[in-house]
Amino acid sequence: MPRRPNIRDLTKKPYKRSLFWIALFIIGLLADEYIKEGYLFDPADLTVYGTHEFLILLLSMLGVAICLSKAFSKRMEEM
Repeated sequence: MPRRPNIRDLTKKPYKRSLFWIALFIIGLLADEYIKEGYLFDPADLTVYGTHEFLILLLSMLGVAICLSKAFSKRMEEM
């Protein structure tokens, strides 16, 4: 019988988990934008605070930062 998951299991593979949730949230924002406005993405709204496009931009930048930190930490381990 397998053991029950606990809180410590949530700390395993934090990079993969965070990237998964960021991607899922971006997909949800795009779906909501399409349902509410009728289009997926309007580049003119990237600079308007609080729009779906602005949130997608922030989440994308967060995902890139996480990938870069993962790559940097792997590189430092090799040295």
